[in-house]
Amino acid sequence: TPPPVPPVANPGSIGQLAEVAVGAYTEIRDIIAVSEAAAGDLVTVEVKVKNLHTGYNYISVTGQFDDTALSFSPEYEYVIPWGECSFTGFFNMPNKDVRVHIWSWYWDGSQWQIVGVGDDYSYADIALAVPPEVYAGTISRKELEYDSKRSAIPVY
Repeated sequence: TPPPVPPVANPGSIGQLAEVAVGAYTEIRDIIAVSEAAAGDLVTVEVKVKNLHTGYNYISVTGQFDDTALSFSPEYEYVIPWGECSFTGFFNMPNKDVRVHIWSWYWDGSQWQIVGVGDDYSYADIALAVPPEVYAGTISRKELEYDSKRSAIPVY
């Protein structure tokens, strides 16, 4: 039996999804991301999703922090019954802590369906890394040691 007609793209912008439909076809199993990053760092977010449907299922994920939508690759996966798939996204760390919200979706043959708000919504908190302390000062003396003899080196 050939697979159903695949979707043309992932669900796109998620908007206000937390209040929409509840389903039971996918489960976000894990979100793998660093716990902290410096401002400007490229942060990788990997999302692992399980197909809870007894048949093959197209699955996709979307994500967002603040007003920034995250894109994931691949756009969607055709997953075997009870199989898992993985999606990867990237973003540049802003100059503040962020909470990355992740939603999973399934394809019903004609449109993307939002899968519930419980098992299929998750998030990851990423803290802004504290920059290392900058040491300021003046070098006032250097020493050179050779064959157990020490001597001062002038500093100008």
